[in-house]
Amino acid sequence: MTTIATAPWSIVTGCERLTPGCDNCPTYWKHLKEGKDYHPTVNWDVFNDPMNNLDPTTYFVAAGSDMFHEAIRMEEIQKIFEVMNEAYWHEFQIGTKRIERMEIMSARHLVWSDNMVAATAVESAKHKWRIDVLRGVDARRMVSFGPLVGRVGEVDLAGIESAGVVVEHWGKPRPVLPEWIEEIKSQCADQGVIVNDQYWLCED
Repeated sequence: MTTIATAPWSIVTGCERLTPGCDNCPTYWKHLKEGKDYHPTVNWDVFNDPMNNLDPTTYFVAAGSDMFHEAIRMEEIQKIFEVMNEAYWHEFQIGTKRIERMEIMSARHLVWSDNMVAATAVESAKHKWRIDVLRGVDARRMVSFGPLVGRVGEVDLAGIESAGVVVEHWGKPRPVLPEWIEEIKSQCADQGVIVNDQYWLCED
């Protein structure tokens, strides 16, 4: 599938701190500065946006949020998935740090069509276990290494289609050593994983 554009689909906004990688989240600080509620919520006013857009687009679903936050009900997620299943001419990248919930719901209640990519974030070696859980999702799979807060080290990327590295370039960026990035990219090359250099998980 050839895509000619990228866009966020803010079907869910708001989130909650889960790990140190969340501490510098630009979306949280933007909401705080504007005095907006950051509780996770479904934005039904943009529900039909992908269906109304006939131009093939890669959508970053709930970027800066997490559609699999516990505050989002299963029935709501199912409705969102129905749109992604139907809008076959788009690609949808769905990232989560709550990968266990994604895996459980996917096994029982969700359909992943070929135009959808399941993704998780790994910001340091401590969170490599998320990749193992991601492998349990029957979908195209992607790993976003970031925002990096530490060395990831040796990683098994079996079953992973693509990966990207996210380095903080907003607020007060935490230091990242070049060798951390090179180590990840080298392992991607050795294991046949496509390297996606696009910063898709967090936005400035």
